[in-house]
Amino acid sequence: MTVDYEIKSQTILEKGYDVLVHEYQRLDLPVSKVKNFGLNPGWNAVIGTNGCCGVALSFQDNNPLYDTEQTDQDIRYLRSFIGRSLFKVARENLSDPRVSRRSIGLAALNALSQPFVTDEMLQEKGYSVGVEVKDLVREDDKLVIVGYGGMVKSYVGRCRELHVTDQRPVESFRTTIIGEEIWYGPAGITVHPAEENREVLADADVAIITGSTLVNGTFEEVTGYAKNARIRALYGSSAQLIPDVLFENGINIAMSVAISDPEKFESDVMNAPDMETALRRHQRKYNVGNLVY
Repeated sequence: MTVDYEIKSQTILEKGYDVLVHEYQRLDLPVSKVKNFGLNPGWNAVIGTNGCCGVALSFQDNNPLYDTEQTDQDIRYLRSFIGRSLFKVARENLSDPRVSRRSIGLAALNALSQPFVTDEMLQEKGYSVGVEVKDLVREDDKLVIVGYGGMVKSYVGRCRELHVTDQRPVESFRTTIIGEEIWYGPAGITVHPAEENREVLADADVAIITGSTLVNGTFEEVTGYAKNARIRALYGSSAQLIPDVLFENGINIAMSVAISDPEKFESDVMNAPDMETALRRHQRKYNVGNLVY
C-alpha cells in the first residue's frame, strides 16, 4: 500500500490516521475505497470495499449544543469521495472544525480499523480480549461515566459512588416520582452537566468515556481530567478506532463494535427503519484491554 500523505500528529484522530497508515503499510493491506455513505439523524456510516464499514455519531438529533450548520451533511461534497480511498476521506475531514465533517472522518477511520479489531489480531498484539469493566469495578470505587447511555444502569450498586456527566441538560435524565412524598430518579446515580467534567473526573477511580468525544473534539480534554483513574475505558460504536492509538493516549480498555456482516449491513442501512436497527443486527461487540489488573 502506498499513501502519499503525512501529517504532524496533533489530535487523537490525526494520530489514529498515522497509526493506520503504518499498519496498512506494514501488513501490505489493500486500501479500501468508498462505496456508499449512510446518513441518519443519529449516525453516519461509511461503507467501503473489502468489508470495511464504520460509523460515528452524527449529533443531529441528540445534542442541543450543535446546530444544523455544525451537523448537516453536504451530499454533493460526499459524492465527490465515491470510489476514492478511505484514507482520503479520513484525512480531508478529521481535522475540520465542523462536527459533520469530523464524524465522516472518524467513520472512515473506524472502517479502516475493521481488520485490526478481530480477536486474532488483538491477541497477536498482546492485548486482552473479553475484558469486562463491570468485573473490575470495586465496591469502594468512585465511578464516572461520561455520556448517559443504556449501560449506566448496569453499574448501579457496584461501587461507592456513581456519577454521570453529559452535554445534554441534566433534566433530560430526571424522573419525578409523586406519591406520599416526591423524589427524583434515577436512584443511585448523580447526573452532572458536562461543565463539571473536570471536577467530577479529577478523583475518579474508574472513568468510562463515550466514543462521541472523538467526534466533538473533547477526547484529549476529558481523558486528561481522568488521568488519575485506575481504569479509563472508551465505549460505543464511535470508538472502533484501532486500539493501538487509544492505548497510547490515555485509554486502557476499549468497548466497541465491528460490523460482522458488511454486505447485510450495507443493505440494512438502506432498508432498516433506522441506523440503530442496522447496527444491532450486524454488530459484533468486542472489549479489549491493555492494562495490568
